[in-house]
Amino acid sequence: MTISNRMRAAVALVACAAVGAAGGIAGSAAAPSTTKTTKSAKAASAAQRAGHGPGHGMGGPGGRAVHSEEVVLNKAGDKFITETEDNGTIKSISGSQVTITEAIGSVTYKDMAITLPDSATIERNGKKAAVADLKTGDHIHVSQSSDGTDVHGADDTFKPRGPGGPGRDHDGPPPGGPRHP
Repeated sequence: MTISNRMRAAVALVACAAVGAAGGIAGSAAAPSTTKTTKSAKAASAAQRAGHGPGHGMGGPGGRAVHSEEVVLNKAGDKFITETEDNGTIKSISGSQVTITEAIGSVTYKDMAITLPDSATIERNGKKAAVADLKTGDHIHVSQSSDGTDVHGADDTFKPRGPGGPGRDHDGPPPGGPRHP
């Protein structure tokens, strides 16, 4: 049995949301009530609210991966293919090219320019979309392989409801990493 990219992303979304929520609750319970909030602390807090942040999800102790390459079974389940995952915040959009700032908090990996093919499957805030619907500042997740390109974007107000959550109407992956301050 093969597991689709969408199902893997949904499982990752649920796991990330649970870990992020637990980290946010634990962090707020441990914090003193009179603290000075720094710019990076505000960014980390926003990242936790968005379901992303340090110690959260796959990618090691520093948080979720902002860029990765995996060898996975193709959709047909008959051979292995390489899949590239990019997560971040949309810096700019020009035609079908989207530039993503791949970062966690105030630590930036790089800006990555990705040209989205016409055949890309795109969602924004849990709904089918086009490249033109994506906005600068949106959190974004791009998965590319020979099986196709999947793009999931969301603004700061979007609250995904993945498998196990209310409504079960969104099964995309977490839309990118935390906002870059």
